[in-house]
Amino acid sequence: MEFKQVECFVAVARKCSFSKAADVLFLSQPAITSNIQKLEKELGIILFDRRNRNTTLTKGGEEFFPHALEILNARDKAKMALDPDNKKIEGVLEICASTIPEQYLLPHIIKAFKEAYPQVLFSIRHKDSKEVAEEILVGKTNFGFIGAKYPNEGIKYIDFFEDRLVLITSPEKSFNTDSISIKSLIGEEIVLREEGSGTRLLIERALKEKKLDINIFKSRTINYSLEALKKMVALNIGISFASDISVKCEVASGRLKQYEIEDLNLNRHFSLVYCNNRYLSPVEEKFKDFVAAWKWNNIDI
Repeated sequence: MEFKQVECFVAVARKCSFSKAADVLFLSQPAITSNIQKLEKELGIILFDRRNRNTTLTKGGEEFFPHALEILNARDKAKMALDPDNKKIEGVLEICASTIPEQYLLPHIIKAFKEAYPQVLFSIRHKDSKEVAEEILVGKTNFGFIGAKYPNEGIKYIDFFEDRLVLITSPEKSFNTDSISIKSLIGEEIVLREEGSGTRLLIERALKEKKLDINIFKSRTINYSLEALKKMVALNIGISFASDISVKCEVASGRLKQYEIEDLNLNRHFSLVYCNNRYLSPVEEKFKDFVAAWKWNNIDI
């Protein structure tokens, strides 16, 4: 068994694609296929189900995946122990992010990090906050950026941005004050993000603190896209809640109106998350420290 074969296996498992794994590892797709076939022959099992459009792990592949991570982790630790001065900041960082960090925060961080370390490449995937946490736990990604916390000893959280949700409405629907009570919204039609979204989770928790729930609203439309949600609110299909940084342009242009909810705690932190039980390579350690020290002063989000 060769490290390159294990690297190819992990890359395909993370990307659910031979071609995308080839892009990340800078190999040809036939080279990826050859390495996987050699690994399957040595292990005596089929690692991937290639019948569907997406490449997925077989049961044997799922069982081998954590061992593959341990193999690569042990290799990296050994290399550092034998040559502690070799701390080249290069490689590919796998990142999984929820909507707000992906669209409004992560681009600024990546730009600054690449200016300091131009040899580092990024591979970014979108998931909701709950899915990101799950990806971290099973080792499918190096880092995550999310707006909710899921207590688990295997996940480490580093808060890096303070956020708040605001009520958004169409200009056609207006309230007489900039700050309103949640009870004044009972019976309103609402457009919500999907379950698993950090925004949805915060709303539900805030309502629960007031002994209320989502059912106070007249009807609910579920939307998996923030941009589509904002469009639906602008068309007066319903009200909604969104991060204030995500509606700045729409509010400034008059396409949406924004209100504070005076009796709900809608503040939260966005966090960098990573596996607490995994060795971090030099580039991963550098990125973690970079985000932890990040300052948003004078940055126009």
